[in-house]
Amino acid sequence: MTSAVPTALPLIPAKLSLPYLPDGVIRRPRFDEYLSRLGHVRLLVLQAASGFGKTTLACQWAQDYDGATAWLTLDSSDNDAAQLGRYLVNALHNELDGGCPRSQALAEQGAMPLEALLTHLLAELPPSHGPLLLVLDEFECVHNRAAIQGLRLFLRHMPVWMTLLVCSRGLPDLGVAELRVKHQLLALDASQLAFEDNEVQALMEDGLNFAVNREQVERLNRRIGGWPCALQLALQEAHSGRAMDIFLDSLQLGHPFIRDYLREQVMAGLDAATQDFLFSTCLLERFSAPLADRLTASCNGRERLEMLERAGLFIQPADSLRQWFTYHPLFATFLQGELRTHQPGRIQELHLAAAEALLEEHMPDEAARHAVQAKAPEQIKAILDQYGRQFYRQGLLSLLQSCLEHVSDDMIADSTLLTLLQAWVMQAQFRFDEVERWLKAGEAAQQSRYSPHEWQRVEAEFKAVRAQVAMNQGQHQKATDLVREALPFEPMTMRTSRVAAMSVLAEAHFVQGELLEAQAEHEQAERRAREIHASQPVLWSLGQLSEIAMARGQLQKAYNLQERALQYIDQEHLPVTPIMEFIHRVRGQLLWEWHHLDAAEQAALQGIAILDQVGQRWFLQCYALLARVAFARGQQEVCADYIGKMQSMLADDNYHIDWLANAHAVMLNYWESTSDTEAVRRWLTSAPPLRPGTNHFTQCNARNHARAHVALGQMDKALPILRQLQNDAERYGLVMDQNRNHILQAQLFWQREERQSALDHLHKALTLASSTGAVGSFLRTGKPLIVMLKAVQHERTLEDLENQRAERLIQLAQQQRDFSRAIRITLDEAVIQDIINRPDVPELIRHSPLTRREWQVLSLIHAGISNEQIAEQLNVAPTTIKTHIRSLYQKLNITHRSEAVQLAKNLLSKIQGD
Repeated sequence: MTSAVPTALPLIPAKLSLPYLPDGVIRRPRFDEYLSRLGHVRLLVLQAASGFGKTTLACQWAQDYDGATAWLTLDSSDNDAAQLGRYLVNALHNELDGGCPRSQALAEQGAMPLEALLTHLLAELPPSHGPLLLVLDEFECVHNRAAIQGLRLFLRHMPVWMTLLVCSRGLPDLGVAELRVKHQLLALDASQLAFEDNEVQALMEDGLNFAVNREQVERLNRRIGGWPCALQLALQEAHSGRAMDIFLDSLQLGHPFIRDYLREQVMAGLDAATQDFLFSTCLLERFSAPLADRLTASCNGRERLEMLERAGLFIQPADSLRQWFTYHPLFATFLQGELRTHQPGRIQELHLAAAEALLEEHMPDEAARHAVQAKAPEQIKAILDQYGRQFYRQGLLSLLQSCLEHVSDDMIADSTLLTLLQAWVMQAQFRFDEVERWLKAGEAAQQSRYSPHEWQRVEAEFKAVRAQVAMNQGQHQKATDLVREALPFEPMTMRTSRVAAMSVLAEAHFVQGELLEAQAEHEQAERRAREIHASQPVLWSLGQLSEIAMARGQLQKAYNLQERALQYIDQEHLPVTPIMEFIHRVRGQLLWEWHHLDAAEQAALQGIAILDQVGQRWFLQCYALLARVAFARGQQEVCADYIGKMQSMLADDNYHIDWLANAHAVMLNYWESTSDTEAVRRWLTSAPPLRPGTNHFTQCNARNHARAHVALGQMDKALPILRQLQNDAERYGLVMDQNRNHILQAQLFWQREERQSALDHLHKALTLASSTGAVGSFLRTGKPLIVMLKAVQHERTLEDLENQRAERLIQLAQQQRDFSRAIRITLDEAVIQDIINRPDVPELIRHSPLTRREWQVLSLIHAGISNEQIAEQLNVAPTTIKTHIRSLYQKLNITHRSEAVQLAKNLLSKIQGD
């Protein structure tokens, strides 16, 4: 008796159909180039870990492809060669309108080996046909050798009109090396499939019901490493700006939903040896095969890394030679969390082993971080003794702090090097009392070990630290005296001590308005720092030199100095340190002044990216710059968000007057534009006190006082401040501040209706701007700037450069969006004449001209102000206003207030650009 041949299971239609794409999937036009090249290659591979959007992109391409598409979604059952052959033949048979009947019949019988079946299929396929894209999705399910061999045969002999697209977590074993050499392969991996910042922003804007700012977008993308799966989670969880910040914090701790996903989609299919390898190496920032061998006590690190890459396990090369690797940030966080949960006893052991191995690999900073995590004071001290100076020269102050926190007080006090490092770290955090405590402890413990001359050299280094503290506390003369006592002695312990002393002297000159002396000292400090390969002081000096150039109104020179600093960073291959934020930030402030808003925003965002691991309190200056940019763009909600963040920071911490003045300036601009006079009043009650305007930050602070008084209508209080500021700015050569002071004085006198004084100051500001290049400082005046500039053009003789700048400023001010809907300009004779002279203005206005007072009343009607309020603002009786209104209604042939509002809107839009 013979057994019956089992009946083949029916084909699942969904496996042969394009997957459904949900709403909200964004287009990714940067990949369109690959779509256009599909017809010129045999194989295109999308290879990345789970959740990287491979299927979505392939589906979009299939929909846009200029030809037919045969789709097959694979699963574990397709690892059987006969099953795979059956589905593959049917996919092509269906797409070719039943064009493979013999092969289809053979596949249904299921008796023929896959290579033989595919040979029949290749013979049956037509020699010519329109373009066809064959998509094999989730290819990682197929690893059967017979199945792989059959597909390799099929790929090798495919007709020229067919292209194979494979989506796989790992690199498919389809002979990609040969195809790559023959230019028959296109391959995109996780680094290319990861979402870029602009794509994240587009997805957020489309999927969220609140506005996200660019800083949140970039911080989110740094946290998730461009992983689309995590982006979808962000869309589900972030229902407000605050919720977005909470979600961002949760990513660093290990989000529970991501943890569940990785357990299910990644770890569940891994053998014990692979999991052990992942846990043994997950604490490393980056690792090589030899380093992995040391931590896993094996000798197959290279093979294991290649296997992980092929399997698509969230691992990515960190260099072009593929010698060093890193885990995707979220995967590393997940692995570390699993290690803490399931094998907590291994953590210290792994950190110790990593520290030892990294020292042998000449990677002392990473070794120090692991020694800290292992809480190994002896090992930490040994690293600091050998590499502490290097860490300081490179500006790795956070690393030094974490190291020193794990060394005993006695160890620090007993070592001159550790005492100095501790003192400099405390100084950088403005913990000045602790600086003195550590220095005194060091003096007590160490002096007896040195000869008198040697001790003078040590004391000189201690004085350099004390000088910096005195400088930061505003004790400029004390700082100068300490530096002059320290400089005659060559440092005993840290060569950077002398450079630091020179920088303090330069800073003392700068804050006292001695710009040329400060410049000379910083130039000397920079040269000395380069000689001893101290990158931190080099960058500090270049940043300070650029600020000096900006203060002197030499903005192009300042930009060139910043460019030198950035080139130095690239040439020296410097690790990222907080000092680099300073360079990007001052560059952004300069770009804002030039009204290069996109570039200024990017500079601020680069600064935040650098500080991301340092702490949010240090974001203040970058947030101030981002708020300025948002203000200039008229993005009220974004600006308000940054203002709120800044207020929270200012409430919780103390900052240098430079930081405070810069932050307060943009806050005052925002309050003034939103008519929040109560916020302005509150600020005045707690504002930093006025100081002589010897430098740009005391000038900015005093200008803030004046701006606040102007916003409150207290012109008599603002004017003396501005006059004194201008005297100081001229005395100390602060050209940029002279420019800004003239602009604010022009605004003040214009509001007081002292027309000629206002135009005098604005003309002087335009003259200075021909050399400074100022733009942003003018535009913060808002729409009234348009009227003032037109009046200057109308009544003053301007040089060509001044007139060109005035025209550009008018154009930019017209494009600028204001927060307030009220009228932004006060109509003036020059503006009225400009309106009347325009060809598209109604003839009625030309033949029945309004008086200047009637124009003013019309503009105030448009602002939504009542008759009583208009009378109060113009300081006349309400009956007089009614008379003006009747007169202008008759002249304009209108009868209702709504008509007057519409007419004013039409006329004013021609001037202010709305």
